[in-house]
Amino acid sequence: MRETSSSFRESPEITTRASPVAEVFQSILGPTWARTYCFAIGMAILLCFTGANGTSAFALPTRIAYWLLLMVSGTFVAQSIGYFIERWAIFNVWQEVAVMIVAISPPITVLAWLVTSTFAGRALDWRTLVLFLPPVVIISSAMSILHSQINRVPAQSHAYRQTEKIREPGHAFRERLSLKYRHADIYALASEDHYLRVRTSVGDTLILMRLYDAIRELDGIEGSQTHRSWWVAKDGISEVVRGDGRVALRLKDKSSVPVSRSYIKALKQNGWV
Repeated sequence: MRETSSSFRESPEITTRASPVAEVFQSILGPTWARTYCFAIGMAILLCFTGANGTSAFALPTRIAYWLLLMVSGTFVAQSIGYFIERWAIFNVWQEVAVMIVAISPPITVLAWLVTSTFAGRALDWRTLVLFLPPVVIISSAMSILHSQINRVPAQSHAYRQTEKIREPGHAFRERLSLKYRHADIYALASEDHYLRVRTSVGDTLILMRLYDAIRELDGIEGSQTHRSWWVAKDGISEVVRGDGRVALRLKDKSSVPVSRSYIKALKQNGWV
């Protein structure tokens, strides 16, 4: 099955940015909040019925309340910290997961220590705090890895209305290209070791740059990541090619771009495939 490029021509409306405080809460309670907290509740039920971390000594209602409180509040803490990591840090997916685990484990360990002491009716003892770290790291690692895979969203750049264009789309990125390619239509970017191959309407060229950094400089060109090593401009696509359960994008220069399973869901939601 093939689709022509006519379905790719509509440009999105310009979005306005909320205040920093509002953006934090939008991130925590945004479109994926239901899925995130349902996952946390599911984990709480699983840990409850397996009596994890010695909680089998609690009565069932107490155990349910304990794990629900701990998992939901722990998820809120993780999302709050994750917002700042995703906004200001420059990491690939697995580096981000590792940083998340390191960042969230200490506060969630303290949280688990406080909640457990309260439910067990014990006085707070700082000497027992370190005992909570290993199980917290294990659970946080599992949650962070699964969350990163379930909620992975392609890195995107966005087009603006014609009347609001002041500079050439992707101006910051174009300044890095030689004169031959600077004003050409950009079709796609592909990572090749430490270099970036830029596919354009006048051919392709290599520059020393990371894909993540390049995408940040492509405002004005509507596009999206389709693979961990590929970014594609929407106007650079000539057709969508399906076969053997896989999806690929054919560019206007006849080259083919892979679409990995990690990104297919988000691309479908955006009407790309």
